[in-house]
Amino acid sequence: MTLLGKWLGRSRVRRARQELANQASPMNYSQLAYEYACQGNTREALRVCEEGLNVFPGSSELARMKERVRRLDRESRLRELKRELQEAPRPALWSEMCEILLEGGQISRAEDCAREWHDKTQDPEAVLMRGRTRVERFLADRGREAGKSAFSALDEIQSLMARDPRPWHLRLQLAWRIGAWKEARRAAAKLLELQPGDPVLEARFRTLDAFSDSSPSIEQALINVEKTGRLVDDKSPRETGGVGGTNVRNVLRDLAAQADIHAAMYVRGGTALVQGVKGATAERAARSVRKVLQSGRGAARRLGLGQLSEFILEGDFGALTIAPGELDAGALWSTGPISRSNLETIMNLAGVDAATGEVVA
Repeated sequence: MTLLGKWLGRSRVRRARQELANQASPMNYSQLAYEYACQGNTREALRVCEEGLNVFPGSSELARMKERVRRLDRESRLRELKRELQEAPRPALWSEMCEILLEGGQISRAEDCAREWHDKTQDPEAVLMRGRTRVERFLADRGREAGKSAFSALDEIQSLMARDPRPWHLRLQLAWRIGAWKEARRAAAKLLELQPGDPVLEARFRTLDAFSDSSPSIEQALINVEKTGRLVDDKSPRETGGVGGTNVRNVLRDLAAQADIHAAMYVRGGTALVQGVKGATAERAARSVRKVLQSGRGAARRLGLGQLSEFILEGDFGALTIAPGELDAGALWSTGPISRSNLETIMNLAGVDAATGEVVA
């Protein structure tokens, strides 16, 4: 940044601080955080967001700003890691890069990073990291094929790291969360061989032993998860108010209340939340969004177009606008083209930053 740019940036920060002192509001907190972020001071920007959320705990504007600042902080560290890996690569740098990508929900990038790490070093830790990305992908996607891929990756890791308990912990977590109790008990028994006397593992094994007689196979457990879109330890949408801890249902309800919106939808794996229409119409709408997403993503891959950011279908029915995230999507069925603010809402709902089109946490 030039000297003039730095001076102007400091001036904007001072002005934003004064406006916040004059009137404490979510908008003024967000503006100050934004100015700090523009200066590259993400630590101070995060502090301002957290202070604002303490004062205005229900502010979605501040919550979004905090997530954006966190993303900027992660991307800044990722750029540093790339430079360091080019100059003097070492396992700790590869591992940190993968961890940051997983923390940001960028599962595909994390898997690509782990693959590159292994291709260049043949480090077994890279194989373990790739297995973690497969497990995370399934837990986010809830699809049967993603689950089978995760178990296959764990089989590979265990053949390379036979005495390492970490892949068995991953297997225990995965089997437990899909309700494959017999497989989870097998993983717990193996962990007790590797870590004898662990009271937590012993208690977990006793619990699993009681469940194992009525346990479905791994395949059946994966089918159940794909069908319902829920893991064993998930809270119901009624308890969470939405998906993934986000109050998705309320956002959809507000969108569907608008006069030109027929339906507002959120789709993630086998789970769909629909507001505005009910019954068979809601099921058809959600099914249509899934099919369009599948076809659109497939076409984008075949044509080398990269990740879809948004697409619109128009016809006698009106317009169907879909904003795909990496693993989910927001959609609106409207009488005509939707407003920019509504597009930003469904993009942010699906984990896509409306300003950049990039997947965010």
